[in-house]
Amino acid sequence: MKIELKHLPDPDLNPNKRLHWTQLAKAKSVAKDEAIALVREQGKPATPYAKAHIVITWLSKDKRRRDPDNLFASMKPYIDGLVEAELIADDSAMNVSYTIRYELSDKDNTVIEIKEIG
Repeated sequence: MKIELKHLPDPDLNPNKRLHWTQLAKAKSVAKDEAIALVREQGKPATPYAKAHIVITWLSKDKRRRDPDNLFASMKPYIDGLVEAELIADDSAMNVSYTIRYELSDKDNTVIEIKEIG
């Protein structure tokens, strides 16, 4: 399954950002709900993937320096949404592996590809 956010992760989810806990909670909730909606829109498998490999590609139209660790940390609520939408059974290290990429593009986008693995 492939999900496109059509934007980079919300900057409020960056772990270096100092926010009031209510602002952070709202940003997390919005991100999680967005992931759930995208899974429901595309349909999901009959049973959640017990094990999955997730490829996250961030596409950016500017040449700003970005730390992939911060981008990856910003993705946690989106991944939690995949669990809540029952696309993947769990996001623990025993169930999920990741590949992360950062590329220049003509538009901002975040592409999340989820593949079931054995």
